[in-house]
Amino acid sequence: MDEAGAPLVPGYEVRGVLGQGGFGIVYRARQLAVGREVALKVDNRVLVSDRDRRRFMREVTSAGALSGHPHVADVYDAGVLPDGRPYMVLELCPNGSLADRLRAEGRLAASEVRDIGVKIADALAAAHAAGVLHRDVKPANILVNSYGMVALSDFGLATMPGQGGAGPGEVSVTRESLTPAYAPPEAFDLTEPTPAADVYALAATLYALLSGRPPRFPESGVVNIAAIMALHRLPIPDVPGVPPALTEVLRRGMASDVRQRTATAAALRDALAALRPDGSAGPGAPSPAAGPDGVPGGLP
Repeated sequence: MDEAGAPLVPGYEVRGVLGQGGFGIVYRARQLAVGREVALKVDNRVLVSDRDRRRFMREVTSAGALSGHPHVADVYDAGVLPDGRPYMVLELCPNGSLADRLRAEGRLAASEVRDIGVKIADALAAAHAAGVLHRDVKPANILVNSYGMVALSDFGLATMPGQGGAGPGEVSVTRESLTPAYAPPEAFDLTEPTPAADVYALAATLYALLSGRPPRFPESGVVNIAAIMALHRLPIPDVPGVPPALTEVLRRGMASDVRQRTATAAALRDALAALRPDGSAGPGAPSPAAGPDGVPGGLP
C-alpha cells in the first residue's frame, strides 16, 4: 500500500489520490497484470442493503455497456472491498475534467464547444440506444483522456428504465442528488426520467463552456425548489462572441417545456454537426430565430 489509508485491491498498486468528493475517492493506480495506469474509484458508502447493491450494479452495467465508445470512459473492472465498499477500475483521464479546465482557463472557443457537443451527444445517443440514461451530465463529468479526447464519465445516477435494474421507486432520484444548474426542471418534480433530460443537461453544459457560467443560475446558488423553478422560466441570453446559430441550437436543447425541447441526443448531435466548424449557420440551415417547429426560438 503506497498511500496511507489507500485500499488494498488485489492486482492493483495505488500510486496517489486523483480526486475526492462526497461519495468517494478516486486513486491513480497501476494494474499489475498488464502494466496499465488506471483510475480506481472507491465509494465511501458501504453496500448494506439490496437497494445499495442494485445502485452499484446499475452504475457498473450502465458504464460497462458503453465501454468501447470513443467518448465514454472505459470500465475495466469492479468489485467490493472486504469492508463492504464497492470499487470500480476506470480508464485513466489524467487531464482532468472540463470543469477543471473552465476554472483554470476560462470559457472555451465556439469551435471547440461545438466539437465537444457532437462527440458527447453521440455518446449519449449510444447510451440511450442501449437503454441507459446518464442523468448527471455536467462539465465535471466530462473528462479529458491521455490523448486529449473528451470522455463521458460517472454513471452513478444512471438508470436503465424498463430493464428490471431498479426496484419500485428507484428510477427517480432525490432532489439533493441533482445538480440544479444542469438538471432540467422536470427532474425537480421527480418525474420518470427520459432521454430529453440528458439533452437538457448536455446543452446546459455546452452553454457553460461558452459563457463561463451555467445558464440562468447565479454563482451564489439557489436556496429552494421554488427559486429553481423560477429561474427555469427566465430566457437564456446570447453569449458575446458566440455565433447566434450555435446559441440557438443550445437554447432549443434547454427548453423548459419538454414538448419544445430537442427530443433526442442524436437530434442534438445532428443539429450541432450541421453548423459550420466555427458554430455559425451552415448552408441551408434554418434561421437562428426559428425553433424546432418553425416558431421563434429562445422564448421562455
